[in-house]
Amino acid sequence: MKQLLFFFFLIIGVPMFAQVTINEEPKISRLMNSYISQSRSTEYVQGWRIQLITTNDRRKMEAARAKCANLYPGLEPEWKHVSPYYQVQIGAYRTKLELQSFLLALKEDFPNAIPVMDKILETELL
Repeated sequence: MKQLLFFFFLIIGVPMFAQVTINEEPKISRLMNSYISQSRSTEYVQGWRIQLITTNDRRKMEAARAKCANLYPGLEPEWKHVSPYYQVQIGAYRTKLELQSFLLALKEDFPNAIPVMDKILETELL
């Protein structure tokens, strides 16, 4: 019985008295503080983009990007890899209503284009 109490105290009691000290390099602290302040200063808003294609074939994604860049030279299509899919998106709109007329025009060349919600930099909004 004494051994059982000893092991119980050892397992439960020791972690309560243990102290952990973390020594962080000053460069790491400065880097983390810089990252935090930069993240707080970046203003993201909930907005809308038009997703032209979702595919697991990188060649199809690249072809859709090139086609969009040729047809609409003023807008730069962006791509994301959300495993296992590649997504090509264009535009940055505050509301879904703002993208509707452009979406109708895009549907002629990209019939599978759909509106999607995304976090967008405030400076990026059209």
